[in-house]
Amino acid sequence: MCLVAIFFRVVNDAAVVVGANREEAFSRGGEPPSIHAGPCPFVAGVDPKAKGTWLGVNEKGVLIAITNRPRSEMPEFPRSRGLLAVDLLGCASSKIAVDSAFRELTKGLYAGCNIVCADREESYVIHAGDWPQVVPLAPGLHVLTANDVNDSRDPRILYARKWLGKQSFATANQCVEALQKLCGQTGAEGPAICLRSALGGTVSSSIIALRSPLTRSLFLHAQGPPDITLYQEYSYLMEELAAKETNGVG
Repeated sequence: MCLVAIFFRVVNDAAVVVGANREEAFSRGGEPPSIHAGPCPFVAGVDPKAKGTWLGVNEKGVLIAITNRPRSEMPEFPRSRGLLAVDLLGCASSKIAVDSAFRELTKGLYAGCNIVCADREESYVIHAGDWPQVVPLAPGLHVLTANDVNDSRDPRILYARKWLGKQSFATANQCVEALQKLCGQTGAEGPAICLRSALGGTVSSSIIALRSPLTRSLFLHAQGPPDITLYQEYSYLMEELAAKETNGVG
């Protein structure tokens, strides 16, 4: 499972700040962020197996993130959840994305998942285990893994919310710095946020701050476990993405 922490309308200089750890088999680590064509061009990493994504932002400032979720009955031939995320990155707003996701998830074509659909105006999580449920997110801090958003029965969610909640945040940069520290924690103070086992664990980590205009947005990415891998700047991709929209590409 992956972990996604969301600051929604917490600070004035970025409506959405997200930190996301991707947890997978080490052999399926994924490609680092790049720009991709589509109905709305988007920035995202690519899964090497299914060619979908786990986290991305499109030229309209819509962020899509996905985590696994248990489901009692699996489809016989499930479609990739990462490909659904790519489809949703073609939407012009988070509301359009969440409505599209809900319609698609009622078809029973996917393994269980949680999906974050967020932009500067609205943010949602869809819990899609045995049936989809849309949860609008109020302004504040939210954490998601394989369970319900902010589920206090999940030790990692409970710890992440408490650890981040002990701090006060006035700027997006402060949120980003805190998320970098959180995403790299291996369990010295509580449940591990950065996981590692013999075959898999946290294979990468990304932190995104969505600002207006999009050219001012931040995209950091660690192409490896964030406890031992430095975050690199990919914010230039956001500038290029905004330029595509300005030039009418997409």
